[in-house]
Amino acid sequence: MANVLPVLMYRPKRVILFTTPQENYCADNLEKLFKSKKIIVARKDNLNAYDYITFKEVVKKELEKHNDSVWLNVTGGTKLMALAAYEAFVEKNNNIIYCDTEHSKIISLYPQYNLYELEANISINDYLLSYGYEIVETKDTANEQDYLELFHFVQRNNKLGSLSNLFKKVRDRLTVDSMTKPKFTESSSDLVFRFHKNYDNYLLEYGDKTKRTIKIDYRNFKSGDWLEYFVYFSLKENEGLNPIMGVKIINNEGVENEIDVIVMKNYRLFLISCKTGKKDNQFDLYQLETLRNITSGTFGKGIFVTANKHSDKFLHRAKELSINVINIQNNLKIDL
Repeated sequence: MANVLPVLMYRPKRVILFTTPQENYCADNLEKLFKSKKIIVARKDNLNAYDYITFKEVVKKELEKHNDSVWLNVTGGTKLMALAAYEAFVEKNNNIIYCDTEHSKIISLYPQYNLYELEANISINDYLLSYGYEIVETKDTANEQDYLELFHFVQRNNKLGSLSNLFKKVRDRLTVDSMTKPKFTESSSDLVFRFHKNYDNYLLEYGDKTKRTIKIDYRNFKSGDWLEYFVYFSLKENEGLNPIMGVKIINNEGVENEIDVIVMKNYRLFLISCKTGKKDNQFDLYQLETLRNITSGTFGKGIFVTANKHSDKFLHRAKELSINVINIQNNLKIDL
């Protein structure tokens, strides 16, 4: 992101990438993203990150080709590369900037020191593209208003536990009776929610005195998927957030991965995993950490949303992996 955000903020005509063999894949992704924004991209590949003298000469020769304004983003590369490029730009009296992603600032280092607010126009698709991934599928939210009203009711009346318990009962019932009983009704213990199965049609009825009914595609709402919907619509309530639910992504080699919910805030990508089933499964944490790493690097964040109470051992492992665990039984709000 330190390479991407300044380019999307200043929108230069041309970007020159100085690349080592180890970072060719990263450069390929950046080139693809920048070209999609109609920016010309030039490459200087196969450079030695630790050959200070040669690298400085390469940068100086490149500067000699350009009479217009050329800026250096000194954020990336090894320390030796950054120092060599910095010296080359100072000798030619060119501007040098540093991207502080942690505090959303652009720091002007030369010729004068200044701080600027980071103001880049970047989408979730742009973010993923910079790491070599594209979105190929998302979950349908055509009946969005129905779900919004349902979860408003849940939050206002503190009924998330009741809804969670109902779907656990429905899951068990479908496992046992799916073939023998094409029709059945299951209710929550407080009778606030009622689930109706009529062959392949599924309805959820809810309310105290006044009952409301929504039609559910149970293929997308089965088992613990209700929690995915809850997280998605909770995030939709936050101004400026545009989450995506049920995301399937694919990389340049055709490898697919799935993420329950993705949202971006303050130029940081949040990957959210929602689980209601087996608790204390550390594989879920490692899977989330792997997805975070390959799709958003060190700047991304992993959030594990659960309807279970987890052990101290599980929570300690999550902390080691810098994954924030949110138990929605205790906290109906998803804080990023």
